[in-house]
Amino acid sequence: MTADQRKRRAKAMRAWRRFNPIARRLAGIAPWWVLLETTGRRSGRPRRTPLANGPFDSESALLICVHGEHATFARNIAADPRVRLKRRGRWHEGTAELLPLDPASLARFSRYARLGARAVGIEPRLIRIRL
Repeated sequence: MTADQRKRRAKAMRAWRRFNPIARRLAGIAPWWVLLETTGRRSGRPRRTPLANGPFDSESALLICVHGEHATFARNIAADPRVRLKRRGRWHEGTAELLPLDPASLARFSRYARLGARAVGIEPRLIRIRL
């Protein structure tokens, strides 16, 4: 990671530390957010992260991991891919995997999600959750 990327990530982390507690309460209820629950790779405790809602069907869900493999929840997925996803008040269990983010898949997301990936993203990745 370059020095510029480290600065952008640090700035984003400061904002998210303030914003995420509020977003966690609304995620899974508000239609533009979902709540992703992973298992902490060190603690083994559940970790919940609010993310922008993405394409969803009965077999899979797609989300954007803005900071790619640098994100803590992405590292948790690498250690244990079993996750839970709260969307519109319902929990769904599944298995997650990190994939490269291509422009065709990015076009399927809302403007809010695309903006996050472009504005603050450092090596963004796609998360596919098989439900």
